[in-house]
Order: sequence, then structure tokens, then C-alpha cells
Amino acid sequence: MSTEETKVALMEAAVRVTATSGTKALTARGIAGEAGVNQALVYYHFDGVDGLLQAAYERATTSMIADYLGDLTSVSSFEELYRVGATMAERAREDGSAAVLSTIIAGAYTNDAMAAMLHENMERWNAAVSAAIGQVLRLRKLEGALDVEALTASLTASTIGMMTLGSVPGQPLGDPIAAVRGLPPLLDRAMRLVPAPLARKIFGFFG
Repeated sequence: MSTEETKVALMEAAVRVTATSGTKALTARGIAGEAGVNQALVYYHFDGVDGLLQAAYERATTSMIADYLGDLTSVSSFEELYRVGATMAERAREDGSAAVLSTIIAGAYTNDAMAAMLHENMERWNAAVSAAIGQVLRLRKLEGALDVEALTASLTASTIGMMTLGSVPGQPLGDPIAAVRGLPPLLDRAMRLVPAPLARKIFGFFG
């Protein structure tokens, strides 16, 4: 394998191992064995397991944003935004990236590099979600009526929480993403029924 192929194989192996065996199997030996390469390459290319996990999550995030950015920027309602989020969450559960994210979040408590990388990637997600929310509000003539930054942070944080919890084997609370399916269309109906000037006053009052 070429250098790039080896790095990709190790990153993909790290995701699979995390998703199937959890953190107990996240060793250089275990990941390298899954990738079919020498464990020394984990240190050579990534300076260890933590560096490998960071690279794997970075790669998964970049891929996810690239694949769904078009869908996010074309939404015209909160229901459509929910559908895109639900699709991304399902993919994250299936390909193991949700499990990797859970591991990254846990590691960020004690690893400054992981915390910084996580912050940077959350900012990228926030930018994409903020643009989508702003577009929905403009179409409803409600731009400026809501704090888009605060709403974006709330939606991103809650979605990540539901996605990571939903990826836990056995889903102790069921599928949290599916549980809130009815809320976005309800919000859309409320925005359609309430005249924009009145909605501005209502949101302004609660803001």
C-alpha cells in the first residue's frame, strides 16, 4: 500500500474498531490488525492512537459536510432541515463515526489537542446549520426575529447528543432523533399560521 492508502486504511479501521468493540479495543495493535498493517505505522503516521482518532474524526467530518452541504443549503423548512439531520445521523450510526465522536468527546476532557480539534469541527457544523436556519427564516420573513447563533448552537448540541446516544448499543432511550420527528413540522405550521409581524413580536418578547 502507498502511504496515503495506509493512512486511510488505519483511519477506517479505527472507526470500525470503535463502532464494533468500543474503546477497550482502541490499541495500536488492535487497529493495525484490523487494517492489516504493522502497528508501528500507527505511531509513524499519527503519533499514536489519539492522533489517529483525531485524524479519523476529521476525515469523517470533512466527508459528511461535503456530502450534505448542498442539502443543508437548499432547505426551505425546519422539517426539511430535520430530514437532512436524521439522514446524517443514520449514516453516522451505520459507518461508526458517531461512536468515534463519542470517544473524541470523552477524550477532550483530558486531551487539549482533541478539545481544540472538536471545537474547530463543531464550528464548521455550526456554520453549515446556521446558513440553513437563516435561509428558512428569510423565506418566512422572520430574519432578525430570532437569535440564529443561539438557535444554531442549541440545534447542533442537541442533535449531536441525540446522535451519540442513539448510537449506543441497545439504544437505552430508543432512537432520540426519531422521537422528535413531529416537532419540526409543528414549528413550520406555527410559522405559516402566525403572521410574520406578530411572530416577530412574539419572538422578540421571549428573546
